Amino acid sequence: MQTLYSSVTERAGAQGHIPLHSPGSAAQKTVDGKTYTYWRVYLASGKHKETSLGRAGEPATEAALEAKLLESAEMRALAAEVQILRKATFAAADNSSALTLATLFNAGIFSHGGVLAGSDAFGALLNSLGVRLPANYRTEDIDIGSTGSISVAIPEERSFLDILRDSGIPFLEMPELHSRKPSTSFKVRGQHLKVDLLVPGTEAYETKALPHLRAHATGLPYFRYLVTNPTQGFILGKEHVVPVMLPDPARFALHKLVVSTLRDPSRALKADKDRRQAAVLIDALAEKFPDWLTTAAEELEENARPSVGTAATQALSLAPGLSERARDFLADLGAHA
Repeated sequence: MQTLYSSVTERAGAQGHIPLHSPGSAAQKTVDGKTYTYWRVYLASGKHKETSLGRAGEPATEAALEAKLLESAEMRALAAEVQILRKATFAAADNSSALTLATLFNAGIFSHGGVLAGSDAFGALLNSLGVRLPANYRTEDIDIGSTGSISVAIPEERSFLDILRDSGIPFLEMPELHSRKPSTSFKVRGQHLKVDLLVPGTEAYETKALPHLRAHATGLPYFRYLVTNPTQGFILGKEHVVPVMLPDPARFALHKLVVSTLRDPSRALKADKDRRQAAVLIDALAEKFPDWLTTAAEELEENARPSVGTAATQALSLAPGLSERARDFLADLGAHA
């Protein structure tokens, strides 16, 4: 399965554009005694779209049809392999999330400074490390972060919201509690799917402008540490494989520990989930890439060390099945924070 995953992601990494429609099929229509070839696909909205390839039998039409059939066969083959990986309990996003991320990929968000954070990133990191969990970490929130410099050039008449709507999914700006504050979240009408824009900030959680996206983002404490030195990863969808930029897995784990201490007491279950996710990653990295953990710990911000130490000690009690190396690493964090 890991070999299949490597093959699928290698092919996905060569994509310049991800189709947001079904593989499609050919059809013919006769108009005024002349037969024309059409290509029909279904969009994310459920509507179908037909494109004329030209008069049937003509060389240009046959060439266009052959190209469409080849693209369709590749899409079907990739979708079939993704289904095998999903059944083998690889972490995967739901269809709406995958289509949204594919739209952001097509717009160049991930090649110009955007980094995927949150539970989708956690699942993708598990896949890359060869870790399988009984529970699939699905989420209805997509967190897009950056250091504040996503440099996608959007035409003046378009915005980040317009990009999201290119998916065919009806996104809306989500109003803030204070009506004068600009929105930093986008929600799907009638669904729970939400996209949040995030940048480095402080515990004041201030709102910051992202001029290149004609949007605003929420500033988060210790977020710069998370999105520094990102790495390429892949999100498995229902039929798509989306190349994204992910946080360094060791930084992701330590940042989860920090975040767990910032949660309101009323969100204790969420804090425990943060610590468990951190422990799972640390367990995998301690066996395969212990130097990554050492480097991430050395580069941790000084004022975050006490919080990381406290959370590391708590994580030890939440994840009793950890390897000896992982337990030693968490214990050292607790002792030297």
